[in-house]
Amino acid sequence: MITRMREKGQVTIPANIRESLHLSKDSILCVTRIGNGILITSKPSAVEAFANKFSKAADEKGITLEALLKDLRKIRHEK
Repeated sequence: MITRMREKGQVTIPANIRESLHLSKDSILCVTRIGNGILITSKPSAVEAFANKFSKAADEKGITLEALLKDLRKIRHEK
């Protein structure tokens, strides 16, 4: 489905989607950036919750993004 963003960043969610998810004008939505895309969910996203939990655990253990990316490149190279 395609929609257009308005001047203040407003986006219309098509009526059939709003109705099937029981959304109303006061519904709380979770907006998450995933790469170059946007994920909108009608409740806190499991992806966002996992990402926050992972980030907190990494911070507590002193694991940096650079170290994770280095390990990922190493694993990909091995396969």
